[in-house]
Amino acid sequence: MLTVNPPPLTDPVLYNAWHVVALATSLGCQKPLQVHLLGEKIVLWRDGERIIACQDRCPHRGVSLAMGEVSCNHTLVCPYHAMEFDPEGLCTRIPADLKLTTFPQGANLRTYAVQEKYGFIWVALGEPVQEIPQFVEWGKPDTISFQCGPYAINTSAPRILENFVDIAHLPFIHRDLLGDPEFPEVSDYKLTVHKDEIIASDIHFYQPNPEGTGEAKSVTYVYKIVRPMVAWFRKGDDHRQFSIFIVVTPVEETRSIVWLGVARNYSPEVSNDTLRAFQDNVMAQDVPMVESQRPQKLPLDLQQEFHFPCDKMSIAYRKWLKQLGLKFGTC
Repeated sequence: MLTVNPPPLTDPVLYNAWHVVALATSLGCQKPLQVHLLGEKIVLWRDGERIIACQDRCPHRGVSLAMGEVSCNHTLVCPYHAMEFDPEGLCTRIPADLKLTTFPQGANLRTYAVQEKYGFIWVALGEPVQEIPQFVEWGKPDTISFQCGPYAINTSAPRILENFVDIAHLPFIHRDLLGDPEFPEVSDYKLTVHKDEIIASDIHFYQPNPEGTGEAKSVTYVYKIVRPMVAWFRKGDDHRQFSIFIVVTPVEETRSIVWLGVARNYSPEVSNDTLRAFQDNVMAQDVPMVESQRPQKLPLDLQQEFHFPCDKMSIAYRKWLKQLGLKFGTC
């Protein structure tokens, strides 16, 4: 990866973190893919099994390289003047002047750290300070796993993450699915705050259709916030478990993309497409709420909004973001 300094206005907390930018299945072998992260346009392309992430701007005349192609020479070819770049971002060919065999630094592309995990493509614009979070249920022999999304939402990433861990809205926004207005109370739960994660446990809730399988029951939740834009929950017992992890990609300060990883160890007769449609429906109910919130950026001053006692996880989240020094998407 070519070493570069972060743009002056980019939040260093997020700049040096892993973010999901695409489904792995959305990237083919010959056609590059443009994605967006923290105000940057990125081009993804494959060299065999390897995924490469570069700044999506040709250094010659600024054309989007996502409109180009991947050549049989294992290079990314600009669509405008057919400049070629290898997987390290180095310029290897300028057709307009074929006698050139060495190229200046300015002809090269900025490249980024990239990994494929859980069926998603993850990119870090800077130097990642942590590994991609572990989703321990994913890939277990007795577990069925699949992805949901992308869901484009016009609000800040922290607002969306906080909505994911907000329990009190379930009986109203997700009535007849994840809650019932006749049972609106949130029982007191245990909250544990560590340096790198926030855990809420012993959460009990009645849900008419908690996983999309049509079975009404009282469920027990455990929630974890493991990164500023990554959270997870598991509901069930020692035998039947249903888990979701959420990754919120901050595209711009008030424009985000949500990705979900879903895992369960029961009901194999229910198709992933059916459960994906269920999650699509749940997300469609959330989107108008979070897009209507003002301010769109998450307030880290706790005096700016009123809080319920059961909001203690989101309060801890806001305090944690403030302690980390997160600026992007907060106010």
